[in-house]
Amino acid sequence: MIDIHCHILPGVDDGAKEMKDALEMARLAYEDGIRHIIATPHFNNHFLVEAETVRAKVKELQAALDTNGIGITIYPGNEVRLESWDFVQSSAENGRFCYLAENPAYVLFEMTFTGYPQDAVKGVKWFRERGTQPIIPHPERHLFFREKPELLEDLIHAGAWTQVSVDSLVGKNGEDVRFFAYSLIDRGFCHTLATDAHNELRRPNLSEGFRIVERHAGTAAAQVIRDRMNAMIPAK
Repeated sequence: MIDIHCHILPGVDDGAKEMKDALEMARLAYEDGIRHIIATPHFNNHFLVEAETVRAKVKELQAALDTNGIGITIYPGNEVRLESWDFVQSSAENGRFCYLAENPAYVLFEMTFTGYPQDAVKGVKWFRERGTQPIIPHPERHLFFREKPELLEDLIHAGAWTQVSVDSLVGKNGEDVRFFAYSLIDRGFCHTLATDAHNELRRPNLSEGFRIVERHAGTAAAQVIRDRMNAMIPAK
């Protein structure tokens, strides 16, 4: 399995604090069946983890995984928040953040939590016009999407995908969030799954997410999600 959203890089944001924490997260991920992780530290006004730092930390973590015999491959990425459209566009044009697995076909494009960004549709269309698939992480956790689902529908119709978090499906983020996450599955609006893991408590649990999708929507629906995610990782 491939985890496309994980805060496993040590000491860069609110995820793993030290290398030992990152290694423990990786062990848990391996036990869960995950073999590929796209490291997605925050890229926002609070945690501005730039591409150069991401690439260096990925190499450092991969070396530690190899030394410790943990069979997981780490790839660079970022969780890019739409603080403002100027912030995202200028950062993209200057190569300040990483696309998912360094593949310019995919970007993790986060909304703010303080309110619905007015440039969200504009941003989705801008990425799509350049051949990039924007993926909106954890839309079920945003109150404005739960209160006005049409806002999310507008982004999907503009070309965005969603990434539902497993913790939401299992109820760790509250019953309203869980209900909305299930509704996204029902409507075919759950395009990808991820753990958004940050530590040993907010842990990698991707297999549970796929079990829930299979139980709720069937094996074929789960396989479609797997196929989308598998396409993000470069073939070796």
